[in-house]
Amino acid sequence: MLSLALLVTACAEEVQQPESVPTSDSSQTADSQEEETPADPTASVEQTTIRFSLWNAAMDENADFIVAFHEANPDIKIEMITIPEDYSAVVNTMVIGGTAADVILTWEVDMPRFAHMGAILPLDDFVANSDLGDLDDFIPAVANIIEMTDGLYGLPWVYAGHFLFYNKDMFDASDVAYPTADWTWDDLLEAAQALTIREGANVTQWGISPIDAPHIWFSLAGQAGDSVVDGDLNLALGNGLRRALQFQYDLTNVYEVSPQPEVGVVLDLFTAEMAAMTRAGNWFIRGYRDVPFNWDIAPLPRDVRTHTGLHTGFFTINNQTAHPEEAWRFIEFMMSYEGQTLLSGWTANPSSIMSIAEEGAFKVQGEHGPSNWEAFDYLRDYGAFTSTLLNPTVTGDLVGQFNSVILGLTSIDDVINTAVPNAQALLEQLQ
Repeated sequence: MLSLALLVTACAEEVQQPESVPTSDSSQTADSQEEETPADPTASVEQTTIRFSLWNAAMDENADFIVAFHEANPDIKIEMITIPEDYSAVVNTMVIGGTAADVILTWEVDMPRFAHMGAILPLDDFVANSDLGDLDDFIPAVANIIEMTDGLYGLPWVYAGHFLFYNKDMFDASDVAYPTADWTWDDLLEAAQALTIREGANVTQWGISPIDAPHIWFSLAGQAGDSVVDGDLNLALGNGLRRALQFQYDLTNVYEVSPQPEVGVVLDLFTAEMAAMTRAGNWFIRGYRDVPFNWDIAPLPRDVRTHTGLHTGFFTINNQTAHPEEAWRFIEFMMSYEGQTLLSGWTANPSSIMSIAEEGAFKVQGEHGPSNWEAFDYLRDYGAFTSTLLNPTVTGDLVGQFNSVILGLTSIDDVINTAVPNAQALLEQLQ
């Protein structure tokens, strides 16, 4: 049982402008002019502005969870500080420079460091005096992050993981059975071979897209047995990474059922109906709602174990804020039943609180898919925070080396024996 008083995690959005005052209509009758205009509930309330930083540029002041907070708290105005690129680096610069927002939606990699350097406030006392109660049903992966800080410094907004997306129409046309939770890498290969269509030397339909989402690589390494990171936040990549690189190399260059990685950089082959399968984050569900073909999701096929990397953000309070109580009221609302339900529906990601996630607010259904919502159970039960605990510069450099293997520019041995140790050295330098 995990008590909220033990928890450690957080996330973000943009500027809420006051409603404009309508001008009077000169054609109004005298009677209508004498009618009392409904009062603006915030007009006579002195407001405290709380700046909230996050990375999702699609979220603005009209997001329903921001609107709901303002309605419940007319004395607080949330100003959204959206940082769509290089979020971690920009937030770190703002923290060091003393310009960070009051509430920071903090990435996993940054929260332990912010806590240890005193950049964010402990939340233990806030939680003890709140109405949140004893929240003992956070997903298992959250408990593993708790040990990284001495005390409670953040609360998780929602969480996400990786799925296998597949085009049901292409599967039906090739008479291939849909993916299941029991699929292995061998099953994926067999299906990709059956789904790849060639006209002479040209491929008109790929069995599976290249790996376009960087953290998928680390999910594969985890499926092949690597821990990816250890308890001290060092790299833990070895034979699992070797197996993952060999598997993707074979898909691309031996069996030729997946194109070279450059193709996927400029075009989403899955939405373009040029690939039958793709591996991507579950947040793509929202983006795929309007595709014209039937599709669904499944857990990532396993190698030696079932595994997926997870993503989240943590609501944290800047130690320099002039309004800690108001900042906490915002976090408290976002962690409430109402706040979590609205966040889940807006982001299409489940709440980290399992009892709320079970109600399914994250199930953003499109006309053509998905329907296999049980796949989310595998994120909850087998997901872990791994590569998202690492500096993004380090993971970015490694992914470049992984793609070089697929392109035949470097060897798997060079990655294991040189690139990984160099990445570890860089990680230590950046910590």
